[in-house]
Amino acid sequence: MRMGKARLIQIFILMMCIVGATSLVNGQDVDGLLNLIQAGEMDSAEVLLEELSFEFPGHPGVRYARALMQDDALTAAGLYKDIVRNHVNSQYAGDALMHLGEYYYAQGLYFQSREHFNRLIRLNPDYPDIVNAVNLSLRAGIASRQLDSVYIDFAFIVENHPDLAFDIPEDLDLTRLPDRKRDAVKPAVSQSEVAPLRGLGQDIMSPAIQPQGKYVLQAGAFGNYDNARRLADQIESIGYTVAIKERMSGDKRLFMIFVGDYPSKTAALSVADMLEAALGIPSFPVEIN
Repeated sequence: MRMGKARLIQIFILMMCIVGATSLVNGQDVDGLLNLIQAGEMDSAEVLLEELSFEFPGHPGVRYARALMQDDALTAAGLYKDIVRNHVNSQYAGDALMHLGEYYYAQGLYFQSREHFNRLIRLNPDYPDIVNAVNLSLRAGIASRQLDSVYIDFAFIVENHPDLAFDIPEDLDLTRLPDRKRDAVKPAVSQSEVAPLRGLGQDIMSPAIQPQGKYVLQAGAFGNYDNARRLADQIESIGYTVAIKERMSGDKRLFMIFVGDYPSKTAALSVADMLEAALGIPSFPVEIN
């Protein structure tokens, strides 16, 4: 028996409503999961992640959340690469590219780092953290000795972002830019400030949400300040924030090295992986009292 045209239209509309409702539920659930991760409520996040992974295993938001919660930086990088490869048009692709750019930068793999930053800049011109992506891309290009292409890319960036101010490295000779684009360059007020690199387990989706500062990483303790300062300089050279604090242990004075300010133990452990991979420096999370 052949189905009438009106009936077919009704079924089609019903199917579209079901698909639309499912997509809405997916988005709401994933947003809730990411909010839990940002708040550092990892136990609740793990429960919700497992539920969503079973129900929507291929959803890019679910994979993004799983990457954020990874203790192993390489596993997280693989998940971010999957998002970039298979879900490049999703709302999570920009964040995945930013994480990958920072990951390779921290390891000293500047060529790969710059590739990811540049792809982010070109595919997501309105990305909230575009200034830091550009700043790190410039430094990665200089470090990998790709100066010719750095000038080409920076000219493109200036043309498409005339209202933004960038942290221009001293190695960058602006006279190599065309006059019109050179005049449009707006240096940042301070040319020494670049936002610290984030570990692969740290969320950067919402710049309005600040770290809650529950954990720092302890990366060393020295009886000599100069030795502590040397290690701190190494860590700062790849973009992390470091504090040296003086403590007494019995009758001995120690200079403790603390890295970062992280909302959760998972986030801190991800950065610990980055430090180990980039500099061979062991560190461990310490809860802030």
